[in-house]
Amino acid sequence: MSTKKIPKLLVMFDTSVLFTQVASDLVRHDVKRIIEENSNHSDLAIEWHLPEVVIGERRYQMLGKANELLPNMQKLEKLLGHKFGVGKDTLELHVDKAINSSIEECGFKIATIDKNEIDWNNLISRSVRRDPPFEANEKEKGFRDSIIAHSFLHLHKNSPATANVCRLALISNDPRLKQYVLELTIDSKNIRMLSSLDELESLINTLVSTIPEEFAVELAEKARKLFFEEENNKNFYNKENIGKKILEEHAKELSDTIIPGFLRSGGRWWIFSPIFIKKERQRIYWTTIIEVEFEIYHFDVDDTHQNRLASLAESLMPTPPNKGLSVGLLTSNVPPPPPPQGLLGIASPPKKVVDIKGKEKFEVYWSTNLSQAQNLTMPKLEKIQYLGNNLSEGEQ
Repeated sequence: MSTKKIPKLLVMFDTSVLFTQVASDLVRHDVKRIIEENSNHSDLAIEWHLPEVVIGERRYQMLGKANELLPNMQKLEKLLGHKFGVGKDTLELHVDKAINSSIEECGFKIATIDKNEIDWNNLISRSVRRDPPFEANEKEKGFRDSIIAHSFLHLHKNSPATANVCRLALISNDPRLKQYVLELTIDSKNIRMLSSLDELESLINTLVSTIPEEFAVELAEKARKLFFEEENNKNFYNKENIGKKILEEHAKELSDTIIPGFLRSGGRWWIFSPIFIKKERQRIYWTTIIEVEFEIYHFDVDDTHQNRLASLAESLMPTPPNKGLSVGLLTSNVPPPPPPQGLLGIASPPKKVVDIKGKEKFEVYWSTNLSQAQNLTMPKLEKIQYLGNNLSEGEQ
């Protein structure tokens, strides 16, 4: 008796999708999470591929970050009077160990190129003309991107060409890299160019559901307009007061100053396009990511003015947007104004120093009914989940 062959999805990542400020991690936490959650589907076999040049680029970035942290390690050794055995001569060894550990943990396959398959004369001409994948500027950026592209093309050449048997997805936010790959695979029907991890999750969820891929793309656009659309005041976001619910349910997270004694101000809200999760009978489930910008700051003043400054030290809660641009773009709510000059009784106002910038991340689970006319009706809020924050250093 013949056994039905499970279709494959071959996923390849560009460097920009993997990038993380954490020196010890080869890939972002979100990449690890997606791999962990999607490596054991019963009806879809997924392979995760990293081009050799991407690993080399991440190694370079990780070594750079590790070198930045090395002086702190040396200070700690001096303070504790104990040597940890980490120096410039051993950094490469430790970084390589971290990379190999991540590759094994995530089950990455290393993608290489076949130099004989590359039309080098064409690539040189593209470089001179600044055609994709090369950037149209004086620095001629694009050689590493061309190697990533040909790693993907080599994988494509050695994989089944039928979409029902095998699909390939390149995850990159570099439009010129994707344009170059599309030019060289124009006749292929099983190639997907994706710009984000959200799009990858949506594709995977589509392939393991009973909804055809093309129809799922059409429904996702309908879900986007239903959830949040600037011209529609009766969109689901406003009718359900989702912004207000986030403020009420997660007031602690949205007011945490992270550094004791510092101040916090709220910023703009980002609403991203819905991600298809699953279909159960006529009910379709979605998630929508919402990110809330914030700053942690202090005022640079001398000690004589600290008491007067303390009266202004109240954490400013972000306000939900009541007006915004289309889904996936920055909403147009305005950050709270700075304290009026002269309020402190100082001749020159104190300097505001931003120590940390960040975004709080929320995931809105919701569902809709699929009508006989193929429209999305009866939207329902399932739950709102806090996913943590992304932090970066502020501008001094």
